[in-house]
Amino acid sequence: MRLHLVNNSAVALMRRIKVQISFAIVGLALVGSLLYFQSRDLVVSFSPAPGGNFVEGVIGQPHELNPLDFSEFSADSDIAHLVYAGLMRLDAIGQPVSDLAESWAVSADGLSYTFVLRSGLRWHDGVTVSLDDVIFTIGMLQASDYSGPSDIGALWQQVSVSKLNETTLKLTLSEPYAPFLSHTTFPVLPQHRFSGIRSGDLSLHPANESPVGAGPLMVERITRNQNGQLVEALLSPNPYYHGHSPMLKHVQLLFFPDETTAVQALHQGEIMAVGGISSGTVASVLPDSDYNIFSALLPEFRLILLNQQSAALPFFHDKKVRQALLAAINRQRIVAEVLEGQAVVANGPILPENWAYHDQLREIDFDPQRAERLLNSAQWVLPDDIIFDSQNYVRQKGGKLLAFDLLVPSDSNSIALGQMIVEDWSRVGIRATIQVAQADALQDEYLEPRNFQAIMIHMSLQHTPDPDPYSFWHQTEIESGQNYSGYDNRTMSEILEQARITSSRAARAKLYRAFQARFLDETPAVLLYHPVYSYVVSKSVNGVQLGPLLQPADRFHTIDDWYIVIRRVVGVAAGD
Repeated sequence: MRLHLVNNSAVALMRRIKVQISFAIVGLALVGSLLYFQSRDLVVSFSPAPGGNFVEGVIGQPHELNPLDFSEFSADSDIAHLVYAGLMRLDAIGQPVSDLAESWAVSADGLSYTFVLRSGLRWHDGVTVSLDDVIFTIGMLQASDYSGPSDIGALWQQVSVSKLNETTLKLTLSEPYAPFLSHTTFPVLPQHRFSGIRSGDLSLHPANESPVGAGPLMVERITRNQNGQLVEALLSPNPYYHGHSPMLKHVQLLFFPDETTAVQALHQGEIMAVGGISSGTVASVLPDSDYNIFSALLPEFRLILLNQQSAALPFFHDKKVRQALLAAINRQRIVAEVLEGQAVVANGPILPENWAYHDQLREIDFDPQRAERLLNSAQWVLPDDIIFDSQNYVRQKGGKLLAFDLLVPSDSNSIALGQMIVEDWSRVGIRATIQVAQADALQDEYLEPRNFQAIMIHMSLQHTPDPDPYSFWHQTEIESGQNYSGYDNRTMSEILEQARITSSRAARAKLYRAFQARFLDETPAVLLYHPVYSYVVSKSVNGVQLGPLLQPADRFHTIDDWYIVIRRVVGVAAGD
């Protein structure tokens, strides 16, 4: 009987459990149904969030942490670009826009520039930024012992500085100079960190080892190796920044002696990005799905200058011969084969996408038949019964051969480039003989003394933020300036003069378009290409954009939009 009672109790218990399970199933079904119908009105989105450490490998070690020296080494510029701010800065197309200055005005005569400083500005260490800091920095540039570029010092020595009140600064020039506003992008230094020092000793000051600026990022630490070389800079967002603060928690720059070691660190996952790499490295990274590759034109040219002041080279004085020299070169082939696509054929003396660029210029294509017609029209002709591609296949005029030396730098890339160009010229009856010189000797031994016939050079515009090409092509620059080819054209010089004294940017752009059109027709030099800057970035880093570069450091122009951390957000969809 006891056993029977136990069995009846067990049966009753099982029935109760079954009923509870049934209720639970029904409840879960109801809850699931409610969640299902509610979820139809929900959307899941992802948004950037603060945080994340970005590590970039920089090719080359910094040489100079004093930003007023305007170092030619990109590693130096990288730190300065992130840490410091100027009265003005340059936007993506090279136009000056406000930075520390809230507003500015230019007088009708183009002589006076008035700036009003933003309120509430602070240095990275929390000290208030004042006009005294700006005036102090200008004083460093004006000093007779200023150690930076001589042309920058000479410009600022002609500027009169007036503090109108605590927030208003007036800079007065002795004569109109339209590019001046671009020069107010200089990095402003904190006077309280450098007070009492001579300009010439600025680079030796210990404050350089812990830079303090007013830019978007601040330095947490600088690390040097046993040899005293700077190997790391750790930066974090500036809490006092007047613009949009970066979302990244840290930006760590690791400096490598060469491209090989930097790319090795990339493949080993030690860094997330590296820029300024060669075309061969770009090709090796392309198949890797873990990286994005961004490209932009560098503010540089590769070109051939023709000595037009030498009486022994009369053919360079003839526009038709200069046009033929350009038309005979297969520049697209050079870009494809020698440069592996990492360049763009140059079409004018002002960089594409700059505010002054003439985007309606006709392109000069590879056209050897046109080159031959131009040479024939200029009466540089081939001898009768000459055999094509023979040693004597050279044009003549009045008993003089169309022959000259082409001086090229000694690196293998330049030599290969020169050989291709010489071969192209030879097919239309122009004889050029390659001469090789050390790259570091080109300036002092050949360009400055005008000791060349034709010379292949690399022209950088990184320290000329305004598109003004006056220095390279104006008549007054022939004897001792940078008009190394000796190109002498009064009409072109007048256009450049007018553009320098015209305050209106629209009017200047019109003048520069006229200059570019005449340049295309006159062909005072043989423009080859603009090199391309390639920037490899891990796909874990979002928001990266690469616009036109005025210097490689401009890759950080949009760093406030970069992010690594992504937040998942659930919200209710908008009603129908």
